[in-house]
Amino acid sequence: MKQNIKLQLLTDSEIALLHEKCLYVLINKGVSVEYPKALEMLDKAGAQVDHDAQVVRFPRDIIESALQSAPKAFTVMGSTPQYDFELPHPKGSYYTCTCVQTMRFHDPEANQFVDVTSDRLAEWVQLSSRLENIDKIAIQTATDVPQETTDVHSLNILLQNTDKPLMVLPYCLETVEYQFELMLARAGSAEALRERPMVYMYPTSLSPLKFKPMDMEEMIQCCRYGVPMVANSLGISGGTAPMTIAGTALLAGVEIMAMVVMAQLMAPGIPIIPSVYTTSMEMASGNALLNNAESMLGRATAGQFIKTAFGLPIETFSYMTDAYLSDGQALLEKSLMPALLHLAGSDIQYGAGRLGGSTYASPVQLILDDQVTEIVRRSTDGVKISDDELALEDIMAIEPGDDFMSTEHTLQHCRELIRPDLFVPKAIDDWEAGGRKDLYQRAVEKYKDLKKDLTPPELSKETRQEMDKIAKRADEHLA
Repeated sequence: MKQNIKLQLLTDSEIALLHEKCLYVLINKGVSVEYPKALEMLDKAGAQVDHDAQVVRFPRDIIESALQSAPKAFTVMGSTPQYDFELPHPKGSYYTCTCVQTMRFHDPEANQFVDVTSDRLAEWVQLSSRLENIDKIAIQTATDVPQETTDVHSLNILLQNTDKPLMVLPYCLETVEYQFELMLARAGSAEALRERPMVYMYPTSLSPLKFKPMDMEEMIQCCRYGVPMVANSLGISGGTAPMTIAGTALLAGVEIMAMVVMAQLMAPGIPIIPSVYTTSMEMASGNALLNNAESMLGRATAGQFIKTAFGLPIETFSYMTDAYLSDGQALLEKSLMPALLHLAGSDIQYGAGRLGGSTYASPVQLILDDQVTEIVRRSTDGVKISDDELALEDIMAIEPGDDFMSTEHTLQHCRELIRPDLFVPKAIDDWEAGGRKDLYQRAVEKYKDLKKDLTPPELSKETRQEMDKIAKRADEHLA
């Protein structure tokens, strides 16, 4: 039986201690909810609400009941079953998602960053749909549409250009309703959306311990239509979270536990995935670092604690880099962090395609990340021990100094090796004859080849027109 490799960062007693401290904070201090509509709903559901102070506390029994009602396993759905995937991963592996909210893409031909236009975003989504190791696609930021409604237009582009599951969040309170209108138009009805919700929404804490109107309205609408959620904590160690890894992990646990409880009070049984997006502040510059050692260890620690203590699948961001080029730094960070977080138990990892912190991305880097994922997954997959795998009969039958190339056992297993085509080695003569291309150059060529036949999924003309009308109506009301 094959055992997946895992890394235990915390002892059972340490996880229990962190869990108890989360309960202590939510019972005694609570969180700030700056949205009267949500306060009323939580009050009626049994939370302890101070309407004047806009503070919500949660009794222990309500917290424990909510954690019990949150599903521990479920299916993440695309618009067609072809792209569905099960959480937790049935083989103990992990899933991937592209990077989120990007405003600039790297153009490999001009070798410079360019604005994310609607056409470039459509191409990005179609490219993501073609890559086998990309399981979910995140919203980006189209810059050639009105700023006030860019999240509406960007979701419209996503919904019209892929059938894969989506990672979506609004950019302001006023656009939440239009995003849900787009989902309804794509699904065809409220019943169809509830039956097959291809969108996961991302309510987010305003660390420390505050929830703003946009995120609460997002949560309310998810509960209304049965759209699953990912509860996101964004603490910055030394800035909006304690300086220490343990303190940041505790704050993330408190904020995510609060979101899980609020979601279950509004709609018991609705799927919700905790998500850890913590970073650490570099005190000399004030920058929030994504990939320094402390940030990586912090996300791994918080993710492992929350997954174990809450019993829920966990999402983390890992395919990130502070580098602005697809260079050695980017490749190191985008292989080391996914491996670390997978070993710590992360079920979904997002950030594929990211460059330069939190606002830049590259379609060429997306292709590289797709192949790195295959390598990381296999490298951390563990080793199966069985009579067949041990090949004892072949070892006993072989003559000393002979080889195993012609054995039946080799024939049976030789196709199990992964072959990411950008990493397959060539003889030096072949490499030199091919122009001595490095990894990035080979990835650019693959990108150009894939671009030739990118196409959107089949949707009726009427559905596309209805979705475009919703985006236009949002412009008229908000822009």
